[in-house]
Amino acid sequence: MSIEQVSLEIMGRSFTIGTPAEEKATLLQAVSMLNQKFDAIKQSGRIVETDKIVIMAALNLVHDLLKMSMKDDLAIGDFERKITDMINACEKVLNKTQAQA
Repeated sequence: MSIEQVSLEIMGRSFTIGTPAEEKATLLQAVSMLNQKFDAIKQSGRIVETDKIVIMAALNLVHDLLKMSMKDDLAIGDFERKITDMINACEKVLNKTQAQA
């Protein structure tokens, strides 16, 4: 399994993340979904702190994934890997945001 370095933009910040080549498309889709959730929460105006917006976006995505996995009977290993990937991406953004504050 070869690891590919992928340049991403999450919440307006650039990141390079290593991912197995066969999972690149899934990672890009996850980033897109995270950015969409982030933008929707930010535009609602109810939450203004970046770290809280990230947490809410991650929670919304995990909730959506749980609903989907229950409906589509997603394999538990795939489910755990997807959640781990999302958590790692969120933690990187939070750490970078906190470091810049």
